[in-house]
Amino acid sequence: MKAVKMAFIKSLRKLIGWCPMRKLIQKERQEDCFSDFKLENRNIRPISSPVDLHENRIPKVRVSLFDFGSLIITFIVSIISFIISFLIWAYVPEDSFLIIFSGLVMFLIPLIFFLNRPNAAAVMSGKIIIKRPLRKPIVVEKEDIRQISITKNRDHSLRWLIRSFYVIFLPFYLGEGIIKALRNLERSFPDYIVLSLFLVRLAGVAIFLALFYNFELLAPYQQTFKVTTNSNLKLWLYTEKPEEFVAILKNETG
Repeated sequence: MKAVKMAFIKSLRKLIGWCPMRKLIQKERQEDCFSDFKLENRNIRPISSPVDLHENRIPKVRVSLFDFGSLIITFIVSIISFIISFLIWAYVPEDSFLIIFSGLVMFLIPLIFFLNRPNAAAVMSGKIIIKRPLRKPIVVEKEDIRQISITKNRDHSLRWLIRSFYVIFLPFYLGEGIIKALRNLERSFPDYIVLSLFLVRLAGVAIFLALFYNFELLAPYQQTFKVTTNSNLKLWLYTEKPEEFVAILKNETG
């Protein structure tokens, strides 16, 4: 079974190479920067009648939150998953069904990516409320905002290229795992081992699906609000109605 163990370790290493962590902040050219919420982008026209902004017309906003806490949690969960999977494979007898858990534990990685997906936000007069699954919401007061800048959403520009990559790569990646599983069965490998190896491949597919889902949440928006707070918290806000977003935040609703 030494060859099987080497194949499993090789699968783990391949999965590590393809498992990207959350995207770090990329340096983008700022089209317009403004403090005190002054819109200077000529492509955004001011609202003619702020009185028409009622609560039921609050724009839909998505938030991509970058903080080191989320990054560290994602990193720790990924490392723990790989360590537990390796220990189970190394010390659990090969004829025990418990070896299946060496593949199941890898699904913690796509789960943490899904929980850290871009969240919905409620923009109210003087504050932004960021909803987070299984955690307390974050409230950003207007007074705590140091700067807002408007940039182009790079995900929107590259959306068809990235979608094409996923459409081509995911079937190939999953199909390769199915072929390897069938070959292992032909070699009379124990079913538990074959299933464990295939679960690792499925966990890789789930990781890519979670990342693709996160990407699709932001791809439709053409522009991005980059918000920096006095506590150095950075937010990327995506909305189809940037003028309403700023007007509501400035409490210009009449």
